[in-house]
Amino acid sequence: MPQTIGHQAPVADRPVLAIGLANGLVAVVLAALAAHGPMAPTDLDAQRQVDTAILLHFVHTLAIMLLAYWPAPGRWRLTLALAWLVGIILFSGSLYALTLFNQPWPGAITPIGGLFLMLGWIGWLGGLLVVKRPDSD
Repeated sequence: MPQTIGHQAPVADRPVLAIGLANGLVAVVLAALAAHGPMAPTDLDAQRQVDTAILLHFVHTLAIMLLAYWPAPGRWRLTLALAWLVGIILFSGSLYALTLFNQPWPGAITPIGGLFLMLGWIGWLGGLLVVKRPDSD
């Protein structure tokens, strides 16, 4: 957690937390469209794809919000959050386009989005091993 003063709660990295919160809103809207909207997939394969998009969208949204409280330099947190944001847009966004909007072309960029999602996790793990906490020796 970022530094605290006395018994105060940790302070979040506001830009990173804002990215996470905005993503949460978008994830809920798209999940509602996928479940109840006129564009909701009726094909079982399409439903599986949109479920995967929603799951990874929500998981990485929560990871971004958690990242906002990681005690590392702000630039490091923002870089990881942006890697995940790009990953969400390319991975989940391409699956949303495929299933909700019947656009076949985005399927080619889905793996690139997955790569950005993986890079975010690799970056956080690397940062955890490399970045020194302010209160450590």
